[in-house]
Amino acid sequence: MAEAAVSFVVDKLGNLLVEELILLHGVNDQVERLRRELQRMQCFLRDADTKRKRDERVKHWVKEIRDVAYEAEDVIDTFIINAADTHRSRRRPGVFGFLKSCLRATDVVGRHRASAQITAVMDKISEISASRITYDIRNLEDENGGGVERRVPARRPIVPHVEDSDVVAFDGHMSALVEQLLHHSEKRSVVSIVGIGGLGKTTLARKVYNSIDVKREFGIRVWITVSQDYESVKLLNEILEQVRKYKEKLEQREVMEKLRDSLKEKRYLIVMDDVWSRDVWEEMKAAFPDDKNGSRVLITTRFLNVAKFADPNATPYELRLLTDEESLELLLKKAFANQDVQANCTEDLRSIGRELVKLCGNLPLALVVVGGLLSIREKEYIVWRRVLETMSWTVEGKECMAILALSYEDLPHHLKSCFLYLAAFPEDTEIQAGRLIRLWIAEGFIPRQGKGTIEETAEDCLEELAQRCMVQVASRKSTRRSIESCRVHDLLREFAVSGAKEDAFLVIYNTPNQDATSPPGPGRRAAFHNLDGLQGLIIPPNLRSLLAFDVNFRDFCAQFKLLRVIDLSDVCGIKSLPEEIKAMIHLRYLGLSDCTELEVIPSSTGHLQNLETLDVTETKVGKLSPTLWNIKKLRHVLVDRMNRVEGPPPYADLPNLQTLETVVVPKSWEGGLPNITSVRKLGLRFGFQDRGKILPPLLQKLHHLLSLTVQTTDDVVTIPSGIDTSAFPCHHHIQSMYLVGRWYSTTVGCHEFPPHLVELKLSDSGLEHDPMPTLEKLQNLRKLKLWGNAFLGKKMICSAGGFPQLQTLKLDGLEQLEEWCLEADAMPKITRVRMWECEALRVVPEFQRLPNLQELQLWKLPRELVDRISVDGGEDHYKIQNVQSVHFQGMLVRAEQLLRGPNRRVMCARFFQWSLSSSIY
Repeated sequence: MAEAAVSFVVDKLGNLLVEELILLHGVNDQVERLRRELQRMQCFLRDADTKRKRDERVKHWVKEIRDVAYEAEDVIDTFIINAADTHRSRRRPGVFGFLKSCLRATDVVGRHRASAQITAVMDKISEISASRITYDIRNLEDENGGGVERRVPARRPIVPHVEDSDVVAFDGHMSALVEQLLHHSEKRSVVSIVGIGGLGKTTLARKVYNSIDVKREFGIRVWITVSQDYESVKLLNEILEQVRKYKEKLEQREVMEKLRDSLKEKRYLIVMDDVWSRDVWEEMKAAFPDDKNGSRVLITTRFLNVAKFADPNATPYELRLLTDEESLELLLKKAFANQDVQANCTEDLRSIGRELVKLCGNLPLALVVVGGLLSIREKEYIVWRRVLETMSWTVEGKECMAILALSYEDLPHHLKSCFLYLAAFPEDTEIQAGRLIRLWIAEGFIPRQGKGTIEETAEDCLEELAQRCMVQVASRKSTRRSIESCRVHDLLREFAVSGAKEDAFLVIYNTPNQDATSPPGPGRRAAFHNLDGLQGLIIPPNLRSLLAFDVNFRDFCAQFKLLRVIDLSDVCGIKSLPEEIKAMIHLRYLGLSDCTELEVIPSSTGHLQNLETLDVTETKVGKLSPTLWNIKKLRHVLVDRMNRVEGPPPYADLPNLQTLETVVVPKSWEGGLPNITSVRKLGLRFGFQDRGKILPPLLQKLHHLLSLTVQTTDDVVTIPSGIDTSAFPCHHHIQSMYLVGRWYSTTVGCHEFPPHLVELKLSDSGLEHDPMPTLEKLQNLRKLKLWGNAFLGKKMICSAGGFPQLQTLKLDGLEQLEEWCLEADAMPKITRVRMWECEALRVVPEFQRLPNLQELQLWKLPRELVDRISVDGGEDHYKIQNVQSVHFQGMLVRAEQLLRGPNRRVMCARFFQWSLSSSIY
């Protein structure tokens, strides 16, 4: 990791010499020499990093190099801040004014001090360099005939990573567990999956949770992750949120009562993943009522005593290790990802594979990680033999951790930083890829290369970590199939936390009322989990990144002037930011999403000339200072669409802006448009009628646009004018569109949409004529949502051959829709359909004509229609009997009547997720 630290500082110093030449006046020559010295040391670090595992002296040498690199960074960053403060206080305009101010005595003193500090750092480097001969540390660059840095591969076609496809020998386990869940007894019981870390407990539980039989039988299904550091009240609130579909923060007693009421007389399945303590069940069990209807709680745990305590009468399901053949199958599946193993794997490679299996101890996680490592290697005997030989001396009884270390050491240095950064997120968090990528970029981990954007390079980094099985893909976007969210296996996170601490990369504060006299250790970055403020904590003074998760901030920490990243998403207690934030001139990322009390962003943010990302979604911020739009490095500005924050003025020059959503278009745009020609994701709200003068000319300039949201703030019922779509077709790159508001015309033509559109949402469009004959001609459309009076007619028809790629369709709030006709061979790839609040519907659609339909959600449909399709023997029941999963909602009274009948168990499979608040009877 020292290699990554030194490389980062070398790159940073090089960038500063280009971008901050004025502020480095007087010391720029020394900074360049310092950069060259550190660059020379890089050549020895790869050999040293390998040897430090076996030699404590080399380990100490590596630590010295890392520390001196950090010291160099601190000296330069502090000098730049002081120089900027001096420049600002004298208010001398322009470059020449600054150079004149540099002649003053105080500036001379500052430069002299910095010069002395840099000299001291270079002396340390010389001493460290001289000592490397003693430890026989060689220059691997000379041996390999090339540089030490391994670059990100060129962009490649993205192949979806499907976690479930990697599962081997789980079919038998799955059948047994499903049988226990469905037919064990009518009494509420606990089913437990027990096994050591890395056996696949969570993967198996997810397969069971998502199985068709389980979906059909349990009206309410909830998944929570417990982990070692838990609070029962937060877990109970999380369960209640999933049951009731909205978020509250209640105290223990109140949430227990509401959860019991919400689960009463419902057949539910609660999955509690990764339970470490018996106390979890003791504290929460009272919230789960037993109505003798076959409800279940499924627990995964490493500890047999936890499972037996939860239900002494049940036999825990203990996972076994894979057999040799099963292990080989899993290893080769990963090594030959998306390839035919039988056709491509030679017997020589199989023989190496069998030896690798033994070293992995038949542990699924270890096998998957080694398979991921092999997947990026040439499929040659000598290459696989080299991996085997490396493992042979690494593994000494601790197979899994040693293998994780092997895979980690194989990463290029920028990917090592990216991986260790995952330790900042709480255990079992589903991490949004967009946020992670923006953080990586702000941290400086992603090398710039090629013609693509740095965000695309970061996407490739995340894809490579997924291919290497260092992260798990949780979901993918319908557009471009890039990763939308990911998770980290708890053992991999444990490894990342350990490595981040050892290398002073990241320190984690995660204990309430943590003893201030016992800090977790030094670190350039700090992550705070589940704390009531930062008061009293000993925090490294030269902090570069501050990330907080579920923390109450009483005061914003403005004392850390060297910060590059501030991410306070989902923290409470912050109503405004201090003016002193202007001193954080190195700040690149300011994430304040879900800070629900935040109201004010000060005008001093305009001083943050290095700021790349500002995220104030889900806040009360209603205005951004005009000075913000003077920051040319801005790449992502995300604001809450409900707060009507105005967009940049016409004079704004934002050449690097990639994301701008969702802002109100100021009327001043009629006189000219801002320079946002690089934007790829754009969200606009129009607050005046004559929007047709702005949107077409703006879109014609945005040649890189991929995602567009256009929303009106007018009363769409009384304003006849609406969205002018005439400029849309020229955008061949647009893949996602969300249009809110009426068209100029009440009809819509296919020619009005981009030809490569993948995702489309229409709301309040007021279309009087059936849009389906037009929309079904969009050859690449995969997701379609019509809602909130998007269509005002009574009948829709989807014809044969229409929507050739559509996978998901949502029809919500089409209040006048009476009939939806599905012709044979319509939507051949549709897997999911949702119809919500279509209360005028009188004819059941021909769902049986959709052979690939897996999930059907119906909510607030007419009672008589539901009666015809929900009950076996109903005249329209045949239309849904082949659908794998059918969900009904909002029909409580009818459900209760049916549940009292002789076929109560059958009805449980048909009526789920009843909600008193949504009942229509």
